[in-house]
Amino acid sequence: MLYEYDFGDDWQHDLILRRIPRENGAKYPRCIAGTRSGPPEDVGGSSGYADFLESWGDPDHEEHKTMRQWAGRKFHPEHFDLEATNKAIARAIRASKGGYRFRLDRTS
Repeated sequence: MLYEYDFGDDWQHDLILRRIPRENGAKYPRCIAGTRSGPPEDVGGSSGYADFLESWGDPDHEEHKTMRQWAGRKFHPEHFDLEATNKAIARAIRASKGGYRFRLDRTS
């Protein structure tokens, strides 16, 4: 499934939705895997992110220090934090104030 986030910057995400057996005690919905960190907010779409990564990763780049400060010390482009991702999903669900209902289709 293709998901477009932030229409102005045209971020597109490929999501794979899988039917998996329900685990006792697990909270749903949840992420079971992922790759790489999300880009910093307002980085300017995929071309802006490419420019950002170029300067972020090159200590000799004129904007290296600025980009490192802007992104913060915790940003690492190759890192994916599954636990933090699932916490963010849970916060988003809570923020919807009950407008979201997750239901398992038990017919198949």
